This record gives sequence, structure tokens and C-alpha cells, in this order.
Amino acid sequence: MSVDDYVATSVHKRLEPPCKCPQCDATNALRALGYYSRNVTSTKRGVLRVFVRRFRCCECGKTVSLLPSFVQPYRLVLNVTINEFFGGTLSTNALSWLQLLKQYWNRFSAWLPQIDRIIRSVVSRSPPHSDAAGRWKVMAATFGNLEKITTALVGQFGVTLFGRYRCHSPFADELTRLHTTYVFH
Repeated sequence: MSVDDYVATSVHKRLEPPCKCPQCDATNALRALGYYSRNVTSTKRGVLRVFVRRFRCCECGKTVSLLPSFVQPYRLVLNVTINEFFGGTLSTNALSWLQLLKQYWNRFSAWLPQIDRIIRSVVSRSPPHSDAAGRWKVMAATFGNLEKITTALVGQFGVTLFGRYRCHSPFADELTRLHTTYVFH
């Protein structure tokens, strides 16, 4: 689904909670809490405001958000645009985001040493290149596009290509983690 379709059809209003609380494993305990908004780029309309659905667990009181898979956690630019840029191409309408995309690349490159051991646990052999461009190619070949990479990394390891966020991490201290974010399709 595109960001424009997500906004136009108010998908966030129809999302159901996960069956189990990711914090305490209580079944059918998540209740609608509301939404939070964030801005994301649109290929058609510049920047759009999207709403992300939140739920609260009746058992433990902690919350969970359902982040659409077309966006990157804590990033403005859409996954499709980041994916193009990381792959070496960029559409004309995305040129206005070039400076921000370069910052994303720098953040990815800086985070790469920490994420490398996580990727190596999934990839059967070490990549032939030790630079960020070589590693990106291996990740894209292994997982697919940035949407799939993010879904796998957040779901399996609690990290993104840009950092570890407490809301994604299954390893965060149980007492201090108040929120979990899921990436959904």
C-alpha cells in the first residue's frame, strides 16, 4: 500500500490489535488507545501526515504501535525512496530529499559495525566488500527491499539499519520498556 492510499482510506482506523501483548504475552488484552501522528514524504504531494495506531495492554499497561511498512522508524523519507538512493538511483521527484538521504546513508554507514554481527548471523557467508555499499548490496540480495529488511531486523533483532530503538528491542529492560513498535504490511 502506498502512503497516499493509507492516508486517503484512513487505514489506521481499521487496524486490529495484535493477538498477544508483546510485553507480557497476555492474549486479547490490547485495547485501542488512540493514534500518534508523524510526517512522511509522498511521491505525489510533498509531505503528508500519517496516523499510527496505538494500543494499550489491560494486563501490564504498556503500549504497542503498528507502524506501516512503507515508512522507516524515526525517518521522514519513504522506504521506497531510501531504497532507490541506497541502490544508486533516485527519481527526479525525490531530488529535493537528497541532503536528507545522504544523512541517512551516513547514519547507516556509522551504525554498520554494530549491525554487522547481526547480519552475519543471517547471511551464510561474509560479504566480499567491507564498505557500506557492499554490505547494502548483500542485505538487499538477502532480504529484498528496505521494507523487508526493516521488517526482518525489527522483528528478529529489535534494530533498524539506522540504530537500536528501545521501542523495537525485545532485549530492553522489562521494567523500563513502556512501548513496542511493530512494522506491518
